[in-house]
Amino acid sequence: MIGVVAGLSAAERDAKTIVTGMIALLLGFGFWWIYFDLVGRRLPRPDGYALSNWVMSHLPITLSIAAAGAGMVSLIGHAHDATAPAGTSWLLAGAVATGLLALVLTERALVDAQRLSVVFHPLGLALSAGAAAALIVGWARPAPWLLALLLVAILCAVWFFAVSRFLRANAWGQP
Repeated sequence: MIGVVAGLSAAERDAKTIVTGMIALLLGFGFWWIYFDLVGRRLPRPDGYALSNWVMSHLPITLSIAAAGAGMVSLIGHAHDATAPAGTSWLLAGAVATGLLALVLTERALVDAQRLSVVFHPLGLALSAGAAAALIVGWARPAPWLLALLLVAILCAVWFFAVSRFLRANAWGQP
């Protein structure tokens, strides 16, 4: 959110810039929804290895959220460019990919990863596929608004996949 506000305060405020900023804001919300709906309120297994994996996997998640916020400032500043700057494109796509891959590590440390393996095993594959898709989008370097929109679409696709798996297992909303 801070990255979007900083970007909008430094750039000219026309329709394209504001739309790019709002889509970038959705990217931040996407991180939030995926984290809290997939691993939030779920406890790690009590063994030392799982607990340390759970704690350490939160470092790249935090890094990816901070990196995405920093990338949003540049994304909004370049809203009128035909393609996103290479550094911005890789920063945002890399942040999404890192966040999704770190969630694979986090979810494997959960008690529910064993109890709900029918949900979490395919979810790990979907998170990994989402990370790969994010890197492909970053490599393609579309227009800034489209870059943000495609990354939001990837996060939404992973989220909808996860929700469908939880609903099929009758485990949606269970802590």
